[in-house]
Amino acid sequence: MSQLSLRSHGETHTGNVREANEDAMLVDPQLGLFAVLDGMGGHMAGDVASSTAREALHAHVREHRQSVEPKELLVQAINRASAAVHAEAKSRRDRHGMGTTVVACLMTSDHTAVIAHVGDSRAYLMRDRRMQLLTRDHTVVAELIANGAISPEEAHRHPYKSVLSRNLGAKTEARVDTADLTLQPGDKILLCSDGLHGFASHDGVEQVLHGAEDAVNASRDLIELALKGGGGDNVTAVVLELGQAQVPRSTQIIRQSGSVAWWQRRELFLRMADRRGLPHSPICAVLSPEEAVDIVAGNLCEAIYRDLEHTTGINVWTYAENLGVGWLDQDGRYSDLRELLDLLRAAALDVVADIASGGADYAITLEVAVMRSFTVAEMAVAGLLAERLRQVDASLVELESRVRRERPVTEQPTVPFMRAMKVDPPTPDVAAFLSRAVTAAQEQLFSMVDKIGADACLQTAHKVCVDPVGDAGLAARELFAGRALEEAGITALLEGLEMARAVHIEAVKR
Repeated sequence: MSQLSLRSHGETHTGNVREANEDAMLVDPQLGLFAVLDGMGGHMAGDVASSTAREALHAHVREHRQSVEPKELLVQAINRASAAVHAEAKSRRDRHGMGTTVVACLMTSDHTAVIAHVGDSRAYLMRDRRMQLLTRDHTVVAELIANGAISPEEAHRHPYKSVLSRNLGAKTEARVDTADLTLQPGDKILLCSDGLHGFASHDGVEQVLHGAEDAVNASRDLIELALKGGGGDNVTAVVLELGQAQVPRSTQIIRQSGSVAWWQRRELFLRMADRRGLPHSPICAVLSPEEAVDIVAGNLCEAIYRDLEHTTGINVWTYAENLGVGWLDQDGRYSDLRELLDLLRAAALDVVADIASGGADYAITLEVAVMRSFTVAEMAVAGLLAERLRQVDASLVELESRVRRERPVTEQPTVPFMRAMKVDPPTPDVAAFLSRAVTAAQEQLFSMVDKIGADACLQTAHKVCVDPVGDAGLAARELFAGRALEEAGITALLEGLEMARAVHIEAVKR
């Protein structure tokens, strides 16, 4: 098998919050060595730790590249880096306790690579349009999950979720995790600090890494994705491309002609969005019709143009994610978001149809590219919804745990499948049905209750609760000592409960 070609590039950024960049990266294609390091410590100590480790790592691999087996060499180099940071920390009081993470990739000559890491900087592999994580974070929470002490849901809210369990510099040697990777043409490897995976979703990173034209654009777009996601930390991304084929001619056509044709019809897109009812969307309720078209449709038109021009999906992804966050944070309905995207898609197809009517030979290719943009938008919204559901699930788990601690259960509930937890009062529409049902039933049944013994009533009610599969009408008659009651009371109660159940289910769906 012939040697795979390799293209690589790295980018680093201070972020939107930090004053200094404590990340460091190493990109040496000739040596086949790539790394990302994320430093931590006191004032100015983090960048010293990461840069010290980088230089020690680089020097050791460069010196022993031809004499030591790749995996052993990379582990040795990382331990040499840990010793260098440890020594530097001991030499000055203001640097005591400094350290750094590292994730490194060492390429070999036989279509394999070695991945090694310490800390929570990560390595990913992109293959066949899917991105998989190659490393496991060395954090206290990750270790607790691995040992079964806490669940992944609990990890999101754990106070130690960002506390490292391993780093370079704490000791002269570090416990290094390694993995061998067999490479295929078209593979992409991403090395990154937690400033990327902490502020950009997995789906977003996957979309950008897949859609980027080359390693240079991929690393730059990933940095931008993290910054748009908040940029709360230094962020570094190193991207490797292996044996990728030439850029397809269709991609070149879209960049050179399709993107220009799309932008030239911006006013047409705005008119089509207006004609299809954009200003009437609930999402645009606080905007004037002109503002709705110019902001909502105009920003999407520009995002599609930028993505066509650079063959990426980051701009449409960010547009859809921001739109979804804003609307859902206002307790907006998902159906409104869905209808708005459908409306904008239809307006986009109107524009493509206009381009096709002029005889452009790239119209079909452009249509595919534009529709791909809307697929990206749907993925962004879907990822947002999935994250909201994970948050809700984690909140419910936490609530149940807290309630059980506050109100310990010593007996089984009367109804076995019911949980011993507080619930919110019913919504007004559900409460109205319940009140109406109880009132109607009481008119027929209330006078009968006084004629039954209290103990017999409770025993019969308990039996009905624990065995709810029988006929409700017969159970009600048994509850009231088998008296010949009019059907009106029982029917009113059951109908009211059924209507309340239906309303409740609809509320849950919403």
